[in-house]
Amino acid sequence: MYRILLVVFVFFLHIPEGLMAELICRPVVNVYIDPKEDTEIDSQALYGDVVEIVEQKSGWSKITMVDGITGWVLSSQVISNPSYEKSRNLRPLKSLFAHIYRVKDTIPYPPLLTIPYGTKVKLDKTVDTGERWVSIELLSGEKAWIQRGDIDFAPKHKTLEEVLIFSKSFLGIPYTWGGRSSYGYDCSGFVQMLFREMGLHIPRNSGDQAKCGLFIPVEREDLQPGDLLFFGTKKITHVGIYLGNGQFIHSGVKERPMVMISSLETGKYPFKTARRINRSMIASYQS
Repeated sequence: MYRILLVVFVFFLHIPEGLMAELICRPVVNVYIDPKEDTEIDSQALYGDVVEIVEQKSGWSKITMVDGITGWVLSSQVISNPSYEKSRNLRPLKSLFAHIYRVKDTIPYPPLLTIPYGTKVKLDKTVDTGERWVSIELLSGEKAWIQRGDIDFAPKHKTLEEVLIFSKSFLGIPYTWGGRSSYGYDCSGFVQMLFREMGLHIPRNSGDQAKCGLFIPVEREDLQPGDLLFFGTKKITHVGIYLGNGQFIHSGVKERPMVMISSLETGKYPFKTARRINRSMIASYQS
């Protein structure tokens, strides 16, 4: 299974010449297990995410995502724009949310889009000039404007210690089943995002995360900050990241439905197992 996941990651990180990548053209898109909106959401895709369409049916497109998730989105939510996807001018947000405007002003028009953390925008100029407004190109090809303070002009991977501090920036973000954006995360979507901050690609779902070859098992009495904690009775149903002193951060629902810090001692989430990064495997999962 690990070998399959690695093949998927490598495929999308190095898209073959001649393959026309499809990109998500809405801020956040639900990925359904069936081609209809009254079915289960398996995950979400974000603005600019690269996907491959494997089937189309009655206004729906079946996509495969970078992390191996396959599901259905409305065909109107994907667009072809190879020059955008391959551009060297893509830069990520550093704000939890960012408004994109049609003019260099917050008035009189409302935002064209409000995109979540984890998305990238295509800049006309990648050097931070210090000016308030930055010109960008949308997936549609339209020109638009975003405020300079929302953009990370020189992104770099975080250390594990930095990620533990950074994770607290999301406290209070609502829990959302299938969520993987600052609009709302589920437990494994939140963990996956934090590992991506370190440049590490791990599976989407908690059960698969526990099986991931990046990690080694660790006993509860030996926990260290940064270890993954898995919860459940018969099977793994929840995941969080250990902060130390018996506390962990996670996106859960049993106290309040949001990203929060909880105590292992409450027993509200039955501890099942734990995992630690295997340093010798980092290169195999790093972008």
